[in-house]
Amino acid sequence: MIKIIPLLDFPIIEEGDSLGQIILQSYKTNNLEIENNDIIIIAQSIISRSEGAIVDLKEISPSQFASEIAKNTNKDARHVESILREAKAICKQREHVLVTETKHGFVCANSGVDKSNVPGDEFVSLLPKDPDESANKIREKIESETQKKVAIIISDTHNRPFRIGAINIAIGCSGIDPLKKYIGKKDLFGYELKSSIISLADQLCSAAGIQMGEANEGMPVIIIRGINYSRKEVSAKKLIRPAEKDYFR
Repeated sequence: MIKIIPLLDFPIIEEGDSLGQIILQSYKTNNLEIENNDIIIIAQSIISRSEGAIVDLKEISPSQFASEIAKNTNKDARHVESILREAKAICKQREHVLVTETKHGFVCANSGVDKSNVPGDEFVSLLPKDPDESANKIREKIESETQKKVAIIISDTHNRPFRIGAINIAIGCSGIDPLKKYIGKKDLFGYELKSSIISLADQLCSAAGIQMGEANEGMPVIIIRGINYSRKEVSAKKLIRPAEKDYFR
């Protein structure tokens, strides 16, 4: 049976906090014990806060290029400047919309630079510089303290082409293969599957996102149990479609 368990009463995270240690303490607060194969989904926002990936817009001086884009998109030029600093390409721009490719390779709105879930009106959070490494550090801390094998996935909210409504996807992972392949398996009618590859990590993040919410729910860490997954060290970047196979840009 699949179980989705939020860690309730999770504290507000500040720069320098050890998320691995805080998650271990939160298990205890919730009268839970770490189990082998626990999949721990963590919201990107608390990763960024713990790593100090927060920018004060008052300290940003926008370039002329950023100011021009801000005028075209009707955005704060300082916000646009912070977006451009995290981007390696601009994919689309129109009023209130700026879609970029981040330095990680993610195609998303505003390079993932977000004004939500950070204290103060003049602050924004950036995506972690290396989400896989962030996940790996947390996993190593938990496993060294408990001698249990777990998987860590860092989740962020992204929109999708041709679909209304955002969902949570994986931007970093450790201890889990983010893809699940069904190639070579047979369906109910005996047909051998030729190309079925499922983004397991994205599915798990979306399931966790139902509990996490997007506002003041205060549940940035979700445990998922009962999932059969492959324990491998595979980067979440494996989920990014190569440019030559991207039919939407």
